[in-house]
Amino acid sequence: MALKQSLVLGAVTLGFSLSFSAVALAEPPPPSGPPQGKINLTTAAPAPVVPRSYHMHDGFYARGSVGFGTLGVSFDDGDPSGDNLSGSGASLGFDLMFGGSPSPGIAIGGGLITQGAFSVNFERNGYDVDRSVSMALIGPFIDGFPNANKGWHVGGLVGLAAVNVEDGDDEGLSKTTGFGGSVFLGYDFWVADEWSVGPLVRFSGALTKDGDGNVDAQTFSTVVSFTALYH
Repeated sequence: MALKQSLVLGAVTLGFSLSFSAVALAEPPPPSGPPQGKINLTTAAPAPVVPRSYHMHDGFYARGSVGFGTLGVSFDDGDPSGDNLSGSGASLGFDLMFGGSPSPGIAIGGGLITQGAFSVNFERNGYDVDRSVSMALIGPFIDGFPNANKGWHVGGLVGLAAVNVEDGDDEGLSKTTGFGGSVFLGYDFWVADEWSVGPLVRFSGALTKDGDGNVDAQTFSTVVSFTALYH
């Protein structure tokens, strides 16, 4: 009887063992991802930087301009009549500006603005005389692009001024120095990654005196230029 009970107990134990093994094999493996029902705090790797492929006004700035306009001069040379000697004529302008950009769309630096008229008709009290006139401005400038990717821009320059007036016989009417300024605006069309070209309109003025302080000169000019820009 004892042997029979032992065999029955062994058979039951073996059955339970096989049942638990089958259940364990049937269970799915634990998930390999983050636990379900919890916040995933992992972040994806940053995407590679995309190189800039559009035009931008920044970095080194170099502009050259050449154009035509008018140059007018008025002198108070202490004549007894009290009338100024004044005149105007067609002129040629040439400008150079170099600088850099502290931020996109803004350029600052130094510039040279020049303008010359080969024949300016001066008159006073019915007396006329033709003389050549030249003007130069040198000083700091600022040029701003409202949209750093586009061509519209407006700027200005202030600094030292020099105005020379001479006639054909090399008898200098005056050589004066003082201060002046210029404002300009235009549009630059992109033609390469850093190069652009376009029209520019410039207005300049200067107040100067000769070395003895006997002659006061007021000069005003307008120029329409073709300009090339590396920026």
